[in-house]
Amino acid sequence: MSSSFDMIKQSHVFFDDAPGLKNYYEDWATQYDVDLADQKWVAPKIAANFVHLLASAYGSPAAPATTILDAGCGTGLVGRVLSTQGNYLIDGVDLSENMAEEAAKTNAYRKVYGGVDLSTPVRDERLDDQYDIVVSSGVFTLGHVRPTALLTLIEYARPDGLIVVSTRGTYAAETGFEDFARSQEVSKVASLEFKLKDANYLAEEGADYWVFRKTGSVQ
Repeated sequence: MSSSFDMIKQSHVFFDDAPGLKNYYEDWATQYDVDLADQKWVAPKIAANFVHLLASAYGSPAAPATTILDAGCGTGLVGRVLSTQGNYLIDGVDLSENMAEEAAKTNAYRKVYGGVDLSTPVRDERLDDQYDIVVSSGVFTLGHVRPTALLTLIEYARPDGLIVVSTRGTYAAETGFEDFARSQEVSKVASLEFKLKDANYLAEEGADYWVFRKTGSVQ
């Protein structure tokens, strides 16, 4: 069993322990990209391509740029892909300060902030925008956030904005993500537009990719 596989597995034990999860990623930040590449993690590329497709399909031709929030940006893998695809203004947030620093080094982001806990419903005061598209790749996985974090992402989207989320297969099964995604609590603030089932994610297993459209306010 490879060390990169072990590092990923060891990150799956921090449900409801944001400080522990943050500390784990603070230590992992400089090796993260190497470990995830070793495990054939393609989720950021798929998520970025989804965002590009949605921006192309629904974006206003008159808008100077599409605004995007990369929620749980990690080292900036989604932003790196998006920065090569179109005219995007990308902000990133992550629980880990060190991961956010790695993302900032890519120069793909307008702003990047660490110390943002997506598992809480409190909007980070440094992010005063509402975004055309909110994307979250690799956050809805074991030991990270509960399905209710989807409501936090919806709140960061502008009215009629889009939210793109990946859910690792075992995570979705163990947390009941689909039931929550289709619940009244979600449907009163967002509509489920699309679900791509069991697509590529990383070598070990696949994931579902979800697209929601904001219809109301969580608050």
